[in-house]
Amino acid sequence: MIDFSYLRPPLDVYQIKHDAFYIKHGEGKNHTRKIFFNQEFDEYEKQKIQELTISIQQHKLTLPSDWCQELTLKYCYSGGFEISKCIQRLQKHLEWIHDENYQVLSPEAEQYLKQGYIYQFGRDHQYRPVIYIQLQMISKNKVHVPTLLNAATAIGNIVTKFMYTRGYVENWIVILDSGGSGLFDFPFSTLNMINEFFSINYTSSLHKMFILNPSFFFNSSWKLIEKIIHPETAAKINFLKAQDFYKLQELIPAEEIEIKYGGQHPNLTTFWPPINTKAQNNQPNEEFQHIQRPPTLTKRTQSLKESEYFSIDNNSKEFYNNSKMKEYRIHEQFQEVDQQHAQCCSCNIM
Repeated sequence: MIDFSYLRPPLDVYQIKHDAFYIKHGEGKNHTRKIFFNQEFDEYEKQKIQELTISIQQHKLTLPSDWCQELTLKYCYSGGFEISKCIQRLQKHLEWIHDENYQVLSPEAEQYLKQGYIYQFGRDHQYRPVIYIQLQMISKNKVHVPTLLNAATAIGNIVTKFMYTRGYVENWIVILDSGGSGLFDFPFSTLNMINEFFSINYTSSLHKMFILNPSFFFNSSWKLIEKIIHPETAAKINFLKAQDFYKLQELIPAEEIEIKYGGQHPNLTTFWPPINTKAQNNQPNEEFQHIQRPPTLTKRTQSLKESEYFSIDNNSKEFYNNSKMKEYRIHEQFQEVDQQHAQCCSCNIM
């Protein structure tokens, strides 16, 4: 049994400051909250906590012994404050908690982790953990989805238990490497299952998602992806081509990004157990290096005038629009060729 406490962040995690907008913004059902613990809830949130608590009792749901009102509020958000939907998602979550097929890491799922189908590596400037999912490997090798979700559970549980710090770090970054997968070989159904799995069992965790190496057809199929994920999630998505990988360094220290993604850390060959990029007292092996973070970034206070990631803005719609324009131009070119071919045929017939 591995003691994953070596992944805990250093003490300067308590120097992180979040502004009010980052913690929570919006009103009523349009609320968005990223920090739940050690916070004062508004009257609407308190009301919904009470309503969901009553519904939990009516449905005779048995909650874990460490359950708290912050988690109840998370499932208020998870269901869009619609109590019936909140209960449905909470029931699925409770089933997952007690399902050994997820909670006990199987040898097959461990192999997926060792092969790097999904792995955790690095933190951003505010110690948010980064999770990588290799979509091109998933597509190419046609993985067994329940086994993949078993592996994802291991990663998710480790991150939330050891890498989060309540009130300071409660979100993660997800990086999907599509490997240039096209429309017809991209595992949309698998991606949908992964998204549903994380949104139910690790609700309100996603801070930002980057889709790397998107193909032309992937960009043009963005509207399909938008339909299978929550609008709030869609607003957090960025597409990055290889020449734009350097933008990740505005969010994540270069020494905590692999070289293949524009960083300075050697490409990983060992993906499991996770590598800690910030030294602790009990490192599992000598590969782990002590990396000093710039204190100005560790302590930086987010400003409402700044984008979430310095100069990185959501560009998913721009990618989609550009792809649609390219698609339209290609369609025009094919029409011109067809017209020319028809004219040639007419000439030959005559």
